[in-house]
Amino acid sequence: MKLLAIDCSTSFLSLAIDNGSRIFSFHEKVEQKHAERALPELARLLEQAELRLEQLDAIAFGQGPGSFTGLRIACGLAQGLAFSAGLPVIGIPTLDNIALQAGAGTVLVCLDARMQQVYSASYRVTDKDAPERLCPIGVGAPEAVPWPERADIAAGDGFERYPDLQNNAGSAILRADLLPNAVAYFALARSGRYPQTHPREAELLYVRNKVALTAQEQQQARQK
Repeated sequence: MKLLAIDCSTSFLSLAIDNGSRIFSFHEKVEQKHAERALPELARLLEQAELRLEQLDAIAFGQGPGSFTGLRIACGLAQGLAFSAGLPVIGIPTLDNIALQAGAGTVLVCLDARMQQVYSASYRVTDKDAPERLCPIGVGAPEAVPWPERADIAAGDGFERYPDLQNNAGSAILRADLLPNAVAYFALARSGRYPQTHPREAELLYVRNKVALTAQEQQQARQK
C-alpha cells in the first residue's frame, strides 16, 4: 500500500511517503509557514520516492485536534491532492498518532491546546494493533485531565508545557517530546480502523467548539 501522510497540527510540518519499500519523510518546525512549505517539500519527496501522485493508494492526514489553521491546511491539502489524483483520504486523530509512538502499555496523551488547556485521551497500546482509545478525546484544564487508573507512559507536549501534569505522572515514563509525526500515520492507516473516504467527506476533529481566539484572548495568551 503506497501512502502519503500529512500533518500540520502543530508548529511542525510533517510529511511522509511510503512507496511500498522505503519511507521518505520531512519533519521540521516551520512555525506558521505550513501552507508555503508543504507543496515544495511534497514535490521533493515524490521525486525521491520516484512516484507520481496517482500511483499512491491513499492520502492520510492528521484530522485533529491541534492548531485550527494547521488542521484546515492539512485537510485542504489532502483533499486537493486526492481529488486531482482520484484517491481516497484517511483522517486519523493526532492523539492516536502520539499514542502509537509512545510504545506498549497504558498511555495518557496530553497535547497542548493553548488557552491554558490540553487535549487528552488514554489508550491501551500493544505492539500488534492500532492504539485502543479508552475514553473520548477531550479538552480541558491540565488539572482536570482524567488519568487512567495506572499510566505506564505519559506522552505529548502538554507534559512539557504544564509542569503540574508532570508532577501527577508518578512512575509513568515521560515522553513529552512526542508530537504527531507523519511516518506514524502509515501503521494507523493500514490497521483498517480508520475508514477511507472520498475527499469531499474528509472531516476535521476540532474537539473544542471555539475555533478562534478574540483579540483580548490572543493578547492574554502572549502575556503568559
